Amino acid sequence: MTAATATEFTVLVAPHMPRLFRLGMRLTRQPSEASDLVQEALTRAWANWDRFEAGGSVGAYLARIVVNTFISRHRHARVVNAAAARSDLVDHLFDRGRMQEAHAPEGCWHSSLLSDEVHDALDALPSHYREVVELVDLQGQAYKEAADELEIPLGTVMSRLHRARRLMRDRLAGYASSMGYGDGMVAAAA
Repeated sequence: MTAATATEFTVLVAPHMPRLFRLGMRLTRQPSEASDLVQEALTRAWANWDRFEAGGSVGAYLARIVVNTFISRHRHARVVNAAAARSDLVDHLFDRGRMQEAHAPEGCWHSSLLSDEVHDALDALPSHYREVVELVDLQGQAYKEAADELEIPLGTVMSRLHRARRLMRDRLAGYASSMGYGDGMVAAAA
């Protein structure tokens, strides 16, 4: 990689650092772990920078790498814990196709984490709700970024996201129960 590429990478990544750290905090709940996670993700992003498509969302690309890095770092612990309780869940989470998708985050930003049932629920949303969910919840954009991209007011993004989440929660309640999440957990998420 050339010095010009390193400078370009630094300039494009710098504005996203606070959001990446917040994402790391949500995932790890520890400042030192979050810093380590973001650092490792940035190392992976730099190593694969030639794969990033110009014009794509740098923030979404980096957020996906942070999430995939988190999953990779904690895979062993999850396998050991989940195998004892839910072997069907382990098979679902560590499907070979999903593992291959993790190596190409830009091309499959949401399919590596979502089950078929969640995909179906997302597809069933009206398009104006689905767009907001994809931008904010799946790509990790801020409400303001989503509002700018969709050319709608910030309040509209927030209300559409609220309604979409409620529709998805209602549609997925049975699936959540079948996966071992009790009604109390689903209601608590409301």
